[in-house]
Formats: sequence, C-alpha cells, structure tokens
Amino acid sequence: MKQIAAILLGAGLWPACLMAQEQAKDSTMNRTVTVENQYNPQVTDAFKINVLPKIEEPAVNKQHIDYADGVRLLTGWTATPMKSVSEEEVQAKAPRGYARVAYGNRNNSDARLSYLWDITRRDQLDLSASFYGMYGDVDRPLSDKGEEWKARFFRTDASLGYTHRFNKMALSVGGNFASQVFGYLPELDVEGDISRQHYTLGEGFVGVASVTDEWPVSFSLQTGFRSFNRKYALPMLGDGTESILHTIGHVYGKLNNEQQVGIQFAMDNVMYGNAGLDDYSLVQFNPYYSLSSDAVRLRLGAHVDWQTANGSGLKVAPDVAFDYLFGHSYALYVQAGGGAKLNDFRGLNELSPYWMQSLQLHTSYTQLDAQAGLKATPLPELGFRIYGGYRITKDENFLLCQKPYKLGDVVQEKAKVAYAGAAVDYKYKDWFSLSLSGVYQNWNMKQEYKPYLMLKPELSIDFSAKAKVFRGCMVSADYRYESRVKAGNLSQEDAINDLSLSAEYQLFHRLNVFAGFYNLLNQFYLMENAYPVQGFHVMAGASVRF
Repeated sequence: MKQIAAILLGAGLWPACLMAQEQAKDSTMNRTVTVENQYNPQVTDAFKINVLPKIEEPAVNKQHIDYADGVRLLTGWTATPMKSVSEEEVQAKAPRGYARVAYGNRNNSDARLSYLWDITRRDQLDLSASFYGMYGDVDRPLSDKGEEWKARFFRTDASLGYTHRFNKMALSVGGNFASQVFGYLPELDVEGDISRQHYTLGEGFVGVASVTDEWPVSFSLQTGFRSFNRKYALPMLGDGTESILHTIGHVYGKLNNEQQVGIQFAMDNVMYGNAGLDDYSLVQFNPYYSLSSDAVRLRLGAHVDWQTANGSGLKVAPDVAFDYLFGHSYALYVQAGGGAKLNDFRGLNELSPYWMQSLQLHTSYTQLDAQAGLKATPLPELGFRIYGGYRITKDENFLLCQKPYKLGDVVQEKAKVAYAGAAVDYKYKDWFSLSLSGVYQNWNMKQEYKPYLMLKPELSIDFSAKAKVFRGCMVSADYRYESRVKAGNLSQEDAINDLSLSAEYQLFHRLNVFAGFYNLLNQFYLMENAYPVQGFHVMAGASVRF
C-alpha cells in the first residue's frame, strides 16, 4: 500500500503535508503523529512514472526507547507561591534549506539545492535543483583488448511547486524540467549526432485536494501535461517526441473509525507526432474497501485497467491484503496485487537512460503478484523479515547486452518468477547499525526466450554497516553481490561484486563534510541498464542545512 499512496495519494495530496489529519482512534498498526514539516535533503526525482503498483508488506511497531539526554525543565516543583514570568516556549523550526556539492575522479559530480519556503501561514513554495553525472574512461564490455570508452552522462533537474491552503481545500501548481546528455557505446555503431544523445523532459500540473474531516468524502485530483523529447531520433523508431496528458486522483470516505471505501484512478493520454507510433490512452481504476483495527488490517479491491490501441483491451487484477498483528511486535501478512505499468518514454528512461527500441512497446501488465511473509521486531534493537512470492507479468521488459542482439534494445515477453527473501536489521543506540538482506529469484520463460534473461538477477545479497567513531564522525560500509541468470546458450554475465566505504564528519552544527570510495574491488561488470560500471572511483564534498 505504501507505493499506491506514494503515487496516487502522494502526488495528489501534497497539501496534506501542511496539516496531519488526526485519527479518531489510535492503533498500533496505524498511528498518525503530527510533526513539523522538515524538508527532505534528498532531491527526489520529479519524473518518476505514476502508476498503480503492487502493494507492500506492513510495517511493524518498533519498541523505541527514548534516552533522556536533553535538558529538561523542572515541571513538578510546586512550592513557589507565585508562578515565574517567562516567555512561552516555542519549538525551534527545522531547517528549510539543503545544499550539497561533491566532486571526484572521472569528473564525477553531484550538486543539490532545495528550499521549502513558508511564505505565509497558508502559502508554501518548494524549490529544488540537482546536477549529477560523470565524464571519463570506462572499459568497453565487448572488447578483448581491454580498450576503454570515453563515457559521458550528465543530468540536470529543476522543480518548482506552490501550494495555497484555503479553509477546507488546497490548491497546488508546479512544474519540473530535466536535461539529460550522454553518449552511446561504440559497439552500437550509431552514426552522426546520435552518439551524443540529448533528452529533455518537462511537466506542468495543477491540483486540488480536501484538507478537512468535516466533509463526508475526501478527495484529491491532479492533472497536467508532460513532454519527452529526444534531440536525435533513434534508428527504426521514428519521431523522438512524446506528449502525455496525465491525470491522477483519489476519492474516499470513512464508514466509521476503522472502515473506509474509496477509489483511486489514473489516466494517461499518450500522443506522438509521427504515424509510425500509435497514440493511445490508459485508464486505471482501483476501487477498494479497507478495515484497520488494533490487530487486523484488511484491504479488498481490484485493479481495473482499460487501454485503447497498442495492446488495447480491459484487464483486471486483484488488490487484496490481510495483515495480522500479534505479540505486539509480530505481523503475518498475505497479499495479492497486480496491474498495468505504462511503458512510455519516461518509464523506459527509468529502466535505462541508454534504452533503444526497435518497435513500440506494449504496456507491461502484472496479472498476479502474490506474497506472504512475517515481519517482526522482537527486541527494540532487532528486526527481521522473511517472505516468499510468485509473480506473472505479460510483456515483461528485458534489456539485451550481447550479440547477436542489439545492445541496449528493450524486448518484451511473458515471464514468471518465484522469489523468496529475508532481511535482518540491528541498531544499538546511535553507535552502530547493521543490515543484511537477500533474495533469490527463479525465472521461468519459454526456452526460445531465455536469452532475454541475460541481465536479470538470480541471487542478490546486500550488506551495510554504519558506526560512530567519535562524536560527529560516522563511517559506513556497503556491499552488494548479485549473480545473473544463465540465459540459454549465451555466456553468463559476470556477477555484481560491489564494495564501497564512506565517512561523514559534522564540522559545524549544520555543516557536514564527507568522502566516499566506490567499487573498491575495481570489478568490471554490466549494470542492469546494459552499460558497464565505473572502476574504482572517489568522491568528496560538503553539505549544509539552512
């Protein structure tokens, strides 16, 4: 449910961050806490595709311990006959701004700036910008002589959002822009300017949302225009411009303190300026009923997707979840989800910024994604999760990286995958924390399409550790191992074997300096986007909150 909320609630209910709505009944599985709005220092990508994705496992309450490490006034002393005169205590405002800059070898660059401005009590302005990328020598994947390739990739993002809150409603307007420049691999044998591609992305939107509990029905609605332009059209794909009218919304009402009914919806009208690509529309509905109590959380719904042209038709997938909390810190869950995922240019750019396609792709449709698991925090410092599931997807996307296939080309075919995983986390106060997780995936496809699996993961293991060396100084280590599927009679792609170390020091109250050492093992492998990873590289920089 977290992903659904992030897409259809989060994108349409941004004004809700101004005022948390108080629940009538407190619950150990669903608790609303009013906190001050603090800006997230990470500049989020404004161009993530909005879809109705699969549901997720429930969160379990951690047995948090508050250590009395701050100065507190004596509130229990009553012997003084007259109260002292002092000004009212006011909580200090959280920093509204964040800035960061970092640089490293191969011209690795990263700069971010964001600011959340409360113009008035009812007006808020959100500004953010980021720039990141690299330019340097990287090993070529199909070269037997260890030849290098001058890799280049830079992306610039900027976004602006304004919100005005009326007594019972909020109005939001905003826009986003991105510029992405990069070069293709020499193995693609592309001619002319396509070897230095340039993408531009833009979006403008307006939305309204209710911000009161007085009405029997709450709602949010956002609509806008999106554009994606390739300066140089790809071979066999025709025009490089795509335009989308994008609309999302959510209408819901409470039957009582524990029950709610509603419908989430999204509509994308995709248009191209060339007869070689079909215009089409995708309409998605997600009606549901939910029940949330102290020990049980239930959701009964369905994903209903209808598309015109380019794989037209009506499709239905389940949206069902049952969570049971017991022993205060243990939760069993069973869920079944699915639904459509738009394969527009934005979605493909998220799959791989280097993507190529010979034919127009269909919308990917997950017929079923069923999962069951257990999540628990038996100790305040310890949490774990075990789970397993099975997914069936029609028109799953696969990226190719070996000849005789076209490198970087996206192809589609039906795929089934059974998966199982586990994760454990441990944290001791603020001194150190450990995290270990792993997942195994067993892919099942027709024999003639198994070569498409060349970059799909089979076994993935992630480990991270963070420790305080002394006050204000933290060091961390991260490691990832990922083995690849044996793709038919093709040679098996090398596994990902990535180790990195980083350190951060709080130089002043709001000023931090940091350094990171990446790919310490200097391994060579292809990433899932079909392009080679950098060798050993270093970045260092500073960040400030203001």
